[in-house]
Amino acid sequence: MVEYSELINKDISVEDAITRNVLDKQNVSEEFKLNTNQRKYDKQYFSMYQYRFKNLKDRIHINSLEKWGDGTKKVDGQLVKKQDKILDITSGQLCWVIGTVFCDLKNKLNILQDVEKGTDDIIPNIPDSYIGDDDDTSLAVMIEDESGRAILHNEEFLQKNILVSGCIVGVLGIEIQAGIFEIMDIAYPTFAPQPPLSLETGSGNNKIALISGLNIDYHVNDIKLDLLTDILTGELGSEKERDLIKSISKLIIAGDSIRPLKIIDNGEDFVTTNNYGSKIQSRFDSKSVEKFDKFLSEILPSLPISIMPGNNDIAEICLPQQPLHKSTFHNNYQFLSDPNYLQNLTNPQWFEINGIKILGTAGQNVEDILRYINKSSDVNNEEVKSDKILSIMESQIKWQNFVPTAPDTLYCYPYDDFDPFIFEKETPHVYFVGNQPKFGSEWYKYDDDKFVRLISIPKFSETGEIILLDLDNLQTEVIKISV
Repeated sequence: MVEYSELINKDISVEDAITRNVLDKQNVSEEFKLNTNQRKYDKQYFSMYQYRFKNLKDRIHINSLEKWGDGTKKVDGQLVKKQDKILDITSGQLCWVIGTVFCDLKNKLNILQDVEKGTDDIIPNIPDSYIGDDDDTSLAVMIEDESGRAILHNEEFLQKNILVSGCIVGVLGIEIQAGIFEIMDIAYPTFAPQPPLSLETGSGNNKIALISGLNIDYHVNDIKLDLLTDILTGELGSEKERDLIKSISKLIIAGDSIRPLKIIDNGEDFVTTNNYGSKIQSRFDSKSVEKFDKFLSEILPSLPISIMPGNNDIAEICLPQQPLHKSTFHNNYQFLSDPNYLQNLTNPQWFEINGIKILGTAGQNVEDILRYINKSSDVNNEEVKSDKILSIMESQIKWQNFVPTAPDTLYCYPYDDFDPFIFEKETPHVYFVGNQPKFGSEWYKYDDDKFVRLISIPKFSETGEIILLDLDNLQTEVIKISV
């Protein structure tokens, strides 16, 4: 970890510019880019769920048969049978079945209740947790298909294995009473193909920088932001540290670049605004937008930048979030047409850099899952949340679905017979999420020679941390700016 607090107010002589490595090959996917005709809400979400289930069911079936068989294997001395439908489950018979997980939680948003209250035309406040207090007993995790539902029972198992609404899984167990299924084991989909990747020890001179949560505010003089600019342009640091900065070939900003104004609240559980601003006032200060634009212009063209929108940016709230409006980049408009300088991207986003498949999000998909597993008493405990981030990311790889809670509790566009959030064609080599409370990085190995590097990117405005990813060996390190 590199600390820059000692370099403040020091007179450091530097060259006018630094020379960086050029990436051999870089690509961004257009998979999440929507045209005008696609950005409509005249479709039902049913076909999206159906597509998800159809795509993942056969892959779960493969793993389930291998683990449990169908009348050919025994567990605890009892023969295991496959059931095609939840309705076919027989009490006392050990079996397995494939279905969609549904969580019935106390604090989950409910559109039917909103209609009843007459508040379905405004955006509701999202609770910090969908679960009540520690003594709350309203939590119910179910498995469902077109034939019916069964409540999953086994608290110890469910605490060790994260399951949230929208996951498609196979479950092994036994019906202990009508509609209550004692879960004993779980099966996930087979993994989508992952392109071969040969890692090297490398020279350490080929890195990308990952950052999120800049939360730029015109009214706040953030010294960390000024230092960040100087560091990325090579105008601050010792010779050794500047050599480290030279190794950075690209900067990816993973959402929440501009701090929004305080949301107007009507005193109830609903807000009178949306991400474009209410009828009364905008959620964003134009001066803060200009400050962000100026920040970019000071780094460009010294360092290529890719920008993804986040929950607090000037973008739609629905996933996939579309690129920020071009007017945001008034001083950098000339760079938008050249992907080697400034890429204005969607959230989520697929990257391909030097043959490495990278998937990134601004963090809403992880934050929403935290609401399923954090009790109300835990929501302000950053350590509790941090400990669960990488576990959630690992679970998303297992589910082969990195946004399972859309559209149940996370806003998304109603795709027609398609789900862009499942791993259908490929599994990434690197998966990062932005705007998390703490940095985290680990390998998730799911086969003898298959792995995913998981990276949790913290909010820069709170931690002053920049994450470096080495493209030669997929190792990570942190630059920390302390003031």
